[in-house]
Amino acid sequence: MYLFSKTTLGFYPVADKQAYINAGTLPDDVIEVDDNVRDTYNAQAPLGKKLDVDSDGMPVWVDLPAPTASELIAQAKIKQESLLTSAKNTISVWQSELLLGIISDADKATLTVWISYIKELQALDFSSITDEASYDAFAWPDAPESLS
Repeated sequence: MYLFSKTTLGFYPVADKQAYINAGTLPDDVIEVDDNVRDTYNAQAPLGKKLDVDSDGMPVWVDLPAPTASELIAQAKIKQESLLTSAKNTISVWQSELLLGIISDADKATLTVWISYIKELQALDFSSITDEASYDAFAWPDAPESLS
């Protein structure tokens, strides 16, 4: 048997109840639950779910709330930085060749295309992202085709 607290969303072995009481760490709202309940809800939450409590204080899986606009914008900025880093890594050799004056005309043209792409990434405006649908529909610039 276990004790479950709706405030901590934690499980406490009944066998250790007195130790928790002595330490002053046992929440006031614990209820007894059986091993099956503990095993079900003391595990990794299913995808898209989190642990919560029902009206009786019993553990239940509930849907994760939809991300806020600011969380989605933060995700977009992380993606933007990743794309910028990748693009800058792609052009680094061409930039060195340009500085040394040893770049081919073809590589110089490719560098110019990649620089334009980087500028597009840097100019992105995420203010249109207000929900998951607008995040999913956000128009990211296409990276230039890789030349091999």
